[in-house]
Amino acid sequence: MTTPPDIPIWHTYLPRPVRRQTHLEVAGLLKSGRMVDGPLTERLEQAVGSAFDRHAVAVASGMDALELLLEAAEARGRDVLIPANCFPSIPALTDQLGARPRPMPVDPVHLAITEHIPELAADALRPIVVWVHHVGMVAPYARRTINTLRNAGHTVIEDCAYLLPGDHPADGPGTWGDMALFSYAPTKPLSGNGGAVALLRNATDAEHVNTRRSHSGQEHRWLGGDRFHRGRAITEFAAAVAYWQWHHRADTRSALNRLASAYTSSFTAIDSQVLPAGRTPQDTWGRFTVDLATPAIARQTRERMAKNGITTSVMFDLPWSGYPALSGTQSYGNGLLQLLQRTVCIPYHPTLQISAVHRVAEFVTDALIQGGPQ
Repeated sequence: MTTPPDIPIWHTYLPRPVRRQTHLEVAGLLKSGRMVDGPLTERLEQAVGSAFDRHAVAVASGMDALELLLEAAEARGRDVLIPANCFPSIPALTDQLGARPRPMPVDPVHLAITEHIPELAADALRPIVVWVHHVGMVAPYARRTINTLRNAGHTVIEDCAYLLPGDHPADGPGTWGDMALFSYAPTKPLSGNGGAVALLRNATDAEHVNTRRSHSGQEHRWLGGDRFHRGRAITEFAAAVAYWQWHHRADTRSALNRLASAYTSSFTAIDSQVLPAGRTPQDTWGRFTVDLATPAIARQTRERMAKNGITTSVMFDLPWSGYPALSGTQSYGNGLLQLLQRTVCIPYHPTLQISAVHRVAEFVTDALIQGGPQ
């Protein structure tokens, strides 16, 4: 029996121009020996900051960016409102910084915090809202709701890690909140070997983040009880890859749009209800996310795909408040748990063949009508 070819959920996408241009720069980088805090980092910051009309600071990872933004927002002692379907590392980081993480209900169609969040924030103590554009999906009410939160005096941090920015992003997601972050991890649409960019409205906050990304010369902070034990600067190599990925992001978006069109046409052709009404694929998406009706169907589908060389991921096994290390916070019950378990991310990356898209779609739709390929 022939082993089926593997179809991973993500491949790092490095278009030919990115490979060529990065190769030349890395050769010069190795010759110079300037590995951190050099001209390539500065160039990345200038390019991204100018595009968003924000102060940009490049750091080592998305989690580093979020930690630095929470520090700049003086999170200690404040309530931090976090979508219940996010990575547990976000509330864990919040807790470590001396803030109080609070799980927020999620809109089941767009997987973002519910648009009723302003009412839920009313009883919070100087709230910070971490608005996660989950899998790069931008809820149609996101901008309006973020504006409402900011007008009420609340701080909003946009987590855009899985979001692919448009050609002219200065009026789009990432600019609506007080602060934002984009990530360049291998699993992200702007993929690379790591790194992130923090975006800030306020120049003083940006300077704070810029200073805090280096551990060198900060020993006086340790004497004062500050937990500042690591460097968080992006490497020049990562900055080079990130810059050219940013520069050629239109190619990535075009490839993802082709895949989205192929998926949706396959699902529409047989009236497969895997995309809830209103969940229309956008050119910001960094994952293609389907709702498979019940956790049992989702589990069966993933098992069949795994046997046939197709990798998938479930959104999360639990709401983050369900983990013992984060217990003591309110939970949003079985309805959210079922949403998490039946929501599956299927392969969606620019290197994916259209024929592979049809193969994945076949497994998904067959699971909903039972039977299908074994």
